[in-house]
Amino acid sequence: MQKIPLNLAKPGMRLAKAVLNEKGLVLCGEGVELNDALISRLSNLNINKITVEGHPVDTGAEEKPLDEQLQDLEKRFEKVKSDPLMKMIKSIFEKQIRLKKTVT
Repeated sequence: MQKIPLNLAKPGMRLAKAVLNEKGLVLCGEGVELNDALISRLSNLNINKITVEGHPVDTGAEEKPLDEQLQDLEKRFEKVKSDPLMKMIKSIFEKQIRLKKTVT
C-alpha cells in the first residue's frame, strides 16, 4: 500500500483506503478499481492524494541511503529500546529495509 499524488494514479489501480472529502464523507470505498473517469472526478473534487494497493509507485522522490534509513530507524525506536517486543518489531523493519535495498 502506498499514498500517492492523484496525478500518478493509473486506471486499474485499487484503493487501499477509502477516499474521504473534507467533511469525512466517503467518496470512494476501499477496494474500488480506478478508471479514467473516476480519477478525473476525484481531481475535480480537489482530491490530491490517494492510497493504493500493490507495488510502490515511483513518485520521483529520492530514497535515502541505507545508512541514513537505519539511523532514522534507530532514532524512532530509541525510547523503547529495552522493550523486547519493540526490539523484535525494529528487527523486522531493519530486515525489510535491507531486503528492499538488495532488490533495487
